[in-house]
Amino acid sequence: MNEKENPQVKPNIEKIIEELPILLVSQAYKKLTSGEDLTASEMKVCLDVCKTYSSENIVEKAKNILEDLPYDTDG
Repeated sequence: MNEKENPQVKPNIEKIIEELPILLVSQAYKKLTSGEDLTASEMKVCLDVCKTYSSENIVEKAKNILEDLPYDTDG
């Protein structure tokens, strides 16, 4: 199906593109604040989503916080 056959396809896609970052951040935030045990991969995905779709001010603050974490460098 192309746009000529279905003129609503483009507006719906644009709306989805506009709303998707909000939904991703919302779900990531819920997961991070749920109190559930998260795997390292789940936590990384949630943090990456929040960092990617957040304002520059928030991202810069997060970078500063992460610099002070004691990472296990022994393997």
